[in-house]
Amino acid sequence: MFWLGVFGWTAARLGAYAEAFKGDWFEMALKQIIAGAVFSVAAGAVVAQGFGIGFGAVARLQVNPLPGKGNFEVIEGPSTGPQRFWCEAGNYAVRLGAGATDRMYILYPLGKARSQKNRYGVGFTINPTKEVLAQANRPGDGGNYSVSVKRVGYNLSIGHARGFCNLGVTY
Repeated sequence: MFWLGVFGWTAARLGAYAEAFKGDWFEMALKQIIAGAVFSVAAGAVVAQGFGIGFGAVARLQVNPLPGKGNFEVIEGPSTGPQRFWCEAGNYAVRLGAGATDRMYILYPLGKARSQKNRYGVGFTINPTKEVLAQANRPGDGGNYSVSVKRVGYNLSIGHARGFCNLGVTY
C-alpha cells in the first residue's frame, strides 16, 4: 500500500508540473527533444551503413530456369557468397512448389553461367538425377560443415536454405 501512495503522489506532482510548464517554453523544449531523437536515429543509421551494415530489403539475385523439370540457375551478383546463392535458390524452389523439408541439390557448381553470357552462376535442382544423387553430400559429411556452392550433389533442405535470407543485414 505504501508504494501505491508514493506512485499516486508522484503522478499528481507530474500532472501539476505539466500544467505549470504549458506554454511556449515547454513546447519548444519538447520539439527540441524530438528533433534530437530523430537526428540521433538518423546519424546511427548513417554510421551503421558506413560499417557495411544495411537496413531494408536486399536486392534479389537473378534466377533463370534451365532445361529439365525443377532445374534453375542463380546468377552471381555483387558480393555474392554461398549463403546468398542458397537463399535465392530456396526462394525460387518455393515458387516452383517445393516444401520446407524438400531437398535442393547443386546441379553444377559455381562457374560460367549457362543461362546468361558473361556471367557466373550456380545450377540447382529440386528433381535430382541419379548422377547428382550419386554425388550427394550434406553439411557435416567428412567433418565439413561449411555451406558450399562448389560440389555437385551438395544439398540442403529448402527451409535451411531460406534461413540464410533472414540474417538481418544486407550482403
